[in-house]
Amino acid sequence: MDFKNTTLKEIHNKLVNKEITPLELVKQTLEVSKKELNSNFLITLCENEALKSAQELEDKVDINNILSAIPFIHKDNISTKGILTTAGSKILSNYIPSFDATIATKFKDAKSILIGKAALDELSMGGTGLFSFNGEVRNPYDNERIVGGSSSGSAYAVAKGIVPFATGGDTGDSIRKPASFNGIVGFKPTYGSISRYGAIPYAPSLDHLGFFTNNVEDLAYLCEATYEKDIKDFTSIENNHEFIKNINSVDKKIKFGYIKQVDDIIEGQLAKEYKKMYGILKNEGHEVVELDFNEDLLKAIPATYMMISFAEGVSSNYNLDGIKYGIRANGKDYKEIIKNSRTQAFGETVKRRFIIGSYQLKSENQELLLAKSKKVRRLIVEEIERLYQKVDILILPPTIKPAPTVKEVYGVDIEQQKNENNSFIDDLLILANFNGMPSITIPFVKEDNMPIGINLNAKPKEDLKVLQAAKYLEQIINDNFRQVGDFNE
Repeated sequence: MDFKNTTLKEIHNKLVNKEITPLELVKQTLEVSKKELNSNFLITLCENEALKSAQELEDKVDINNILSAIPFIHKDNISTKGILTTAGSKILSNYIPSFDATIATKFKDAKSILIGKAALDELSMGGTGLFSFNGEVRNPYDNERIVGGSSSGSAYAVAKGIVPFATGGDTGDSIRKPASFNGIVGFKPTYGSISRYGAIPYAPSLDHLGFFTNNVEDLAYLCEATYEKDIKDFTSIENNHEFIKNINSVDKKIKFGYIKQVDDIIEGQLAKEYKKMYGILKNEGHEVVELDFNEDLLKAIPATYMMISFAEGVSSNYNLDGIKYGIRANGKDYKEIIKNSRTQAFGETVKRRFIIGSYQLKSENQELLLAKSKKVRRLIVEEIERLYQKVDILILPPTIKPAPTVKEVYGVDIEQQKNENNSFIDDLLILANFNGMPSITIPFVKEDNMPIGINLNAKPKEDLKVLQAAKYLEQIINDNFRQVGDFNE
């Protein structure tokens, strides 16, 4: 079955009406997955486990549970008991957890069927899909372009119609930007709404778990299945909503807002498309408010993110040393073992970020670099709070161009590029990681027959509101804007 244009409800109805059995569905999904293995989108194919789960659900699909017997894929930083979990890094290429992450348990309880573990940029660092130890993942619409990252394999699987949904992780934009590049839906909930227990971290104060889907409504089922306070995660919060019941109950009058300094950078046809969208919203009776954002703070987004995430990243992964965890290289003593293990098993991006992060964590540098970055983050969060005094939904461009080519990415020093003027436009989605607000990217338009999405945000804990607005815009877009077709066109 091609899941590209199929909703979870439609798949569920086919299972309940016995148009297809769980075993047939899983066998078809595994077959398609195997044909796609050369794309590197999967690190581990869970064939035996999936077939066993499907066999157990034959004639036992829960009529009241939309997720029952639905095949899906986990990002490979989510711990799965007895199944290889690598976080895209060679150093963890021998790690088989003895426990399930909370989110993995949630989908087991829902009787969803895990097909495999998806590739990601190593330890969730990179943002391109080119830096997993098992190989590059390219854009399914154009093999010369990136798929985006770090949740590259998950995005690829949903964009290709291999599975109807996949889990992802988002530290800066790692769900929402790939969603834009691949013409799918990517959702990052309010910080703490989905437990991160058992998810291998990058930067814990910024890390979120979330989802890729083909449509907004499917997210209602995924959120209800996974939102719950978890005593195993001290950052976990109560943020429950009746998503399924209320997903279509959008407010008749919404205050949408956009940031003037951001929209001034958008050029050409895409700028016209945004203006067209604003016009439609106004004609529908909503307000569209132009907002000002401190430009110095906008320009500080990339550097602030790098300072905080690099420091947290090296601290979070200190145990990957070849002794506590990870493959071990030879050495005459423990120091040499650690040095050799990390030298041989970490990629260049991880090494560079760890070096910078370690430099910040030196006692003489913490106040100058790390503490100052946290103060700037607080100023940015206060600026975001000021915007929400004027609007309900903040509209941002997740990307202003189609996915770049692989040659373009390899020809640019990403860290150096972030210091350039207006480079903040590529890092805008980090705003939602700084203050933890719910943020969703949905398909918007196409350029050069490549997708470009649009991103919606709301105040923290207003996850239902942002999903309702996204579903509303999804219909407007389907009725008024040209979309990229499926892969058979």
